[in-house]
Amino acid sequence: MNDNPTSSQAPGAFPATRWTLVREAATSDPAALTELCKDYWFPLYCYARRLRDNQADAEDLTQSFFAHLLSKDGLQKAEQDRGKLRSFLIRSLQNFAIDEWRHAKRFKRGGFAQIISIDAQEAEERYLSEPVEKLTPEVAFDRAWASQLLEDVLNKLSQSYHQAGKGPIFEKLREQLVPGGTQQPYALAAAELGMSEPAVRIAAFKLRNRYRDLLKQTIAQTVSNETEVEEELAHLRAAFVN
Repeated sequence: MNDNPTSSQAPGAFPATRWTLVREAATSDPAALTELCKDYWFPLYCYARRLRDNQADAEDLTQSFFAHLLSKDGLQKAEQDRGKLRSFLIRSLQNFAIDEWRHAKRFKRGGFAQIISIDAQEAEERYLSEPVEKLTPEVAFDRAWASQLLEDVLNKLSQSYHQAGKGPIFEKLREQLVPGGTQQPYALAAAELGMSEPAVRIAAFKLRNRYRDLLKQTIAQTVSNETEVEEELAHLRAAFVN
């Protein structure tokens, strides 16, 4: 019996990448487009916000970029490029902002409403809560991307633990997984969970392993080969250091 609530990948199998979402978006698949926008809209908005003087222009640039990306030409370029989806998106936005923005017809603000609900005010509040005043657009993007990715992984892990009836263990030990989180003494956690201290230590070990596995699986969905997984992990760690 497999006691890992997050393990669904066959051993040695490399997962279908999120490039599949890009291809599916080409056929105007609402679900694929929603997933793509949900994961990358805010990091790209952070980049755009560092380029533009105000929220409205940054929102317009981000929306216009997605409209361009999901056009025939943009998707053809994505098919040719491949590699790391993060790198492709940031490079594409850089080129779009430099070479095409002054020629682009501004995408009507709110124009994605039929496909995905984007709370621009919430995005701006998240942006302003970050210490971005000295960050380059590239570093602002990387930090937002890394934070979003880690949040998604924690949410998936939380869901799997709660579904497996191990929610209290996850909630008590989750701070070990958060950058800068505080770790509660195992003896205290054991008393609150009604477990022995050795059992809590084992549970913490398993949680960290499952977190690392799920993080790698999630990153693997955004690259083209396994070598790039380790490269992206290193890039993610560096995002919190720069």
